[in-house]
Formats: sequence, structure tokens, C-alpha cells
Amino acid sequence: MDIYAQNVLDRYKEPFHKDKTIKPDLTHREANHSCGDEAEVHIKLKGDKVQTYSWTGVGCAISMASADMLGDLIIGLPLAEVLALTKKDIYEMLGIEISLRRSKCALLSLLALQNGILLNQKKTKRSWVNYHL
Repeated sequence: MDIYAQNVLDRYKEPFHKDKTIKPDLTHREANHSCGDEAEVHIKLKGDKVQTYSWTGVGCAISMASADMLGDLIIGLPLAEVLALTKKDIYEMLGIEISLRRSKCALLSLLALQNGILLNQKKTKRSWVNYHL
């Protein structure tokens, strides 16, 4: 079984949301220190909803494809719904089985996004424990 499905490879090679020039209302960076992957997310809001999403980062195909596909998932969502996203939502979005070892890769951009929102709301950041890792 290949660990990379074609949709993951496609989004890794030709991301839609990477390096878009936007004037973000919120930016946040997180890193997976166990492998060196890094993701920085940027969102522009319209009211309480995500209007535009962009990201930058370096890492494996799973972490970078997940960062890109996350944009498709969150544009138009209220921040409360973005904060309610779970690892199950990300795994389903990716459409591949994610091993425990690759879980942080898949969830890195979600952690960055949710922590950026929480810090902007003056709330406590999440850690990997919040995703049951």
C-alpha cells in the first residue's frame, strides 16, 4: 500500500493555497519537532468567517498537502467551526490511512490554524495532546 494517495501527491506538487499574497488578519506558525516539518498559516476574515487562506512551509508530502487541502475545507467557515475540526476531519479530507507516526504530519497545519485563532481570542493554545497523540 502506498502511503501517498494521488490526491496527496497532486496537492504536494501543485498546491492551490501556498504562498498566496493576502493581507492576513491572523498568522501563526507551528513546527513538528520530531521530523522538522513547519507550517505557517494566514487567514483573512470577513466578519467571523474565513474569507481567504494561504500558507507557507516545508515538510513531507502529507504535511504540505494537508496544509493546502485545509484551505478548501475552511474557506467560508465561521471560526467556531474551524476550532471544532478534529483529526478525523483531516484524515477524511486526506482520504488515506494515517499511521500514528504520520499523525503529526497530517495535523500540523490544523494545529497552527487553531492555535492562531485561539491566541487571537486570548485563549490557551492547544498541544498535540488535544488531538490524542
